[in-house]
Amino acid sequence: MARQQGDYIEGRDLMVFVDTGSSGSPVWTPTAAATSHTISYSGETKERVTKDTENGAFSQKSVTKLSCSITVEALRVFNKEVGFEKMLELMKKRDPVKLKYGFTDSADSYEEGMFVITSLEESSPADDDASYSCTLENTGAVETKTSGGE
Repeated sequence: MARQQGDYIEGRDLMVFVDTGSSGSPVWTPTAAATSHTISYSGETKERVTKDTENGAFSQKSVTKLSCSITVEALRVFNKEVGFEKMLELMKKRDPVKLKYGFTDSADSYEEGMFVITSLEESSPADDDASYSCTLENTGAVETKTSGGE
């Protein structure tokens, strides 16, 4: 179903995909049993205060660096392609991971970049499903791309 301007977007329509391909061309695999994703952008600023700044009360700022972090919350699933075990394997390798964040049907624009896994946490309560949380931070540019225009 095509989205129209002004349509509400449901959380289940957005997904984090990991490139599981090994031969150049990406193979986008969704994070298994994901319950929530959070994508955060932030900017590092530089502050300037000069003697000729009007009344000296306000400084001038400029953005010097941008960063992006993605947090995946998911249930533990036995032997899935991109679950806790895979994320742990990738973290132990300490190599950047190629990620894509966008609509599950790939019909619109999405964000893509290289990320490093900075945190991986598992929770396994006696009376509930086992789950994990994985935080990834960009290394290099995160680009907005569109399907078909890659």
